[in-house]
Parts: sequence; structure tokens; C-alpha cells
Amino acid sequence: MQQEIVRLLDEQFEVIERNEREIAGALRQSEALRQAILQKAFTGRLVPQNPADEPASTLLARLRAEQTMGGKAGGRRREQSAAL
Repeated sequence: MQQEIVRLLDEQFEVIERNEREIAGALRQSEALRQAILQKAFTGRLVPQNPADEPASTLLARLRAEQTMGGKAGGRRREQSAAL
């Protein structure tokens, strides 16, 4: 009877170890995928770019100008965006 219990426990420990290896592999894949998504997002390759959008440099310059003018125009835009 004790030998059967030991055998069953050994089988369960093997299952646990296999599951741990699979989980570790899935976590590595998940982190690699996360890094790939972030890299694509920051390089503008995550979604198709709209040619009608203003360049980031123009947007940043406009935001800086609005901020130096008191940020009134920028505040209205944020309120309008939040309402959408």
C-alpha cells in the first residue's frame, strides 16, 4: 500500500514539474510578445499610419506653444476628447 502511495505521489510530482516548465515557457513567450508589441508601437508599426495625421514633431510643437499660452486651447481639446 505504501509503495502505491509513493508511486502516485511521484506521478503527481512529475505532472507538477511539467506544468511548472510549461508555465515558465509561456511566461517567457508572453514577455517576448510584450516587448515586440511595445517596439512596434513606439516605432509606429503597430497600426497603419494615417497620412492625414500631423507629424509628431508638429504636434509636440503645437502642444508646447499652447502650454506657454496658458494651455487654454489644449484644455478644451482634452475636455472635448473626454466627452467623445
